[in-house]
Amino acid sequence: MALYEKAFTFIWLFLGIALGWMSYRVGLGDAGSPGPGFIPFLTGCLLVFLAFLHLLQTFFLAPDRPRRGGFWEGVRWDKLIFVVGALLAYILLLPVMGYFLVTFLFLLFLGKILEPQSWKTLLIISILTVGLSYLVFGYWLQCQFPLGYLLESRIF
Repeated sequence: MALYEKAFTFIWLFLGIALGWMSYRVGLGDAGSPGPGFIPFLTGCLLVFLAFLHLLQTFFLAPDRPRRGGFWEGVRWDKLIFVVGALLAYILLLPVMGYFLVTFLFLLFLGKILEPQSWKTLLIISILTVGLSYLVFGYWLQCQFPLGYLLESRIF
């Protein structure tokens, strides 16, 4: 394992500990009303956990192994460009078409481009994802989703 990889693992470990400590000092709150440091504290804990797992893998489970190729070797540039384009289209179409329709179409597009699936599988996954996200965020947490100009003007 390269020295830089070990060094960066220790840096992530240190950053996770520092984030956890600083967010603890800001205040975690309690279960009923979390404080401003609650989410950063969880993020710091996650960083420490992942860095610790990587340290275990680096030093004990996977001894120095030969590297194949460079960092960018094997990247499917066509798929990367499609995903970035789809994300840009998602951002631009969200205020116009609304969360539900744009997210549904975005998931269908990604499902066909990245790992081609059958239309039946994609429709089920897309409908379940949009439905569950509305159930959790729209109904349970009472967040507002952008409806888009089409639904706001009551065209549909």
